[in-house]
Amino acid sequence: MAKPAPVFASTGDPAFVYPRLTAHVIDRDKWARTPDRWPDHWQGELQCGAYGSRSCLIFNYLPEIGGGPRLHMHPYCEIFIIRAGTGLFTVGDQQIEASAGQILIVPPNTPHKFTNLGPGPLETTDIHENGSFITEWLE
Repeated sequence: MAKPAPVFASTGDPAFVYPRLTAHVIDRDKWARTPDRWPDHWQGELQCGAYGSRSCLIFNYLPEIGGGPRLHMHPYCEIFIIRAGTGLFTVGDQQIEASAGQILIVPPNTPHKFTNLGPGPLETTDIHENGSFITEWLE
């Protein structure tokens, strides 16, 4: 079998290439948690390493004020895209209030958690910079 031809990436590094891979389309029923309960909201997670990606995704829909994960950390960055609502993020010793339209980047090995401040639901898309989840729960 022939080796796939490289695809050059626009990274600024002329030597950096991605191998040509097959694209993947992943249907909602493969990653969504209870899509019938919240058909208009995204809720679930996907470890993308199985598809050749160095990332994982979490789609949070937190309808209740105070909802959110307990304190934890990862050995890689986590990026939070706040799609709706307002959350209180604890990042190390910082308290950060973030609302729809903002993006928060948590450095590797930094304890963090967040809660829905309301009113209304908090919706985030969380990007983990690793192909599988590695989480150390601290509380």
